[in-house]
Amino acid sequence: HLDQNHQNHYGELVAMDRSLGTLRQGLRDLEIADNTLVWFCSDNGGLAQFGPETFAGLRGHKGNVYEGGLRVPAIIEWPAQIQPRVSQFPACTMDIFPTISQIVHLDPTHRLMPQDGFSLLDLIDNENISRAKPIGFHYQKQLALIDGDWKILTTNAPAGQFELYNLANDPNETQDLSESHPEQFQRMRQLLAEWNRSVEASVVGLDYPEKKVNDSEPKSAAWYELEQYKPFLEEWKNRPEYKRYLTK
Repeated sequence: HLDQNHQNHYGELVAMDRSLGTLRQGLRDLEIADNTLVWFCSDNGGLAQFGPETFAGLRGHKGNVYEGGLRVPAIIEWPAQIQPRVSQFPACTMDIFPTISQIVHLDPTHRLMPQDGFSLLDLIDNENISRAKPIGFHYQKQLALIDGDWKILTTNAPAGQFELYNLANDPNETQDLSESHPEQFQRMRQLLAEWNRSVEASVVGLDYPEKKVNDSEPKSAAWYELEQYKPFLEEWKNRPEYKRYLTK
């Protein structure tokens, strides 16, 4: 027997599955499915409150920067272009725009730099490639950066405490190598600092020609502070993923 929270959670999954089925059937009905790219992925790891666990034995869950909170499957369907197969290539949502822009032949001069992502078109074309850019994460006080087999992270950046892992040998992040591999640790820490400075510059608009965010643009706010969400907050306040934000 599932309690109400589990019923709600799995009900959402069923509804999402139904919606994707409706979308794909619609593409087939329009006879455009073969030449339409459908890209699906989760935005984060599973919720810790629900079983059975969905982290594949990885450490962490949604809301943190261990692999259980970051590593998720993705599906790219494009029948006319992609032969069905499974890839272990490391990618992230930042790669979606560079990939699509290359597919549609967008003039590179029309892209605002810096560009954090990496085009996966060569991978889609079944070529053997390696990742040219690291993958970075910044969530609240947490930071992480993956470069090849190596990953550095902190769960509290202001405290300056960092951990280093080799994901090829230790995907479950059980052995912190920051002391035993000091040169690799310093290299990764420098890469993370450079990436994070770029992110912080982008947030305040320094990437734009005006070097600022336009005054007419809305100020940063948490989603639960926005007017359009307020009618739903009372109903959502006991949901496990929202409870800590909405219960005072």
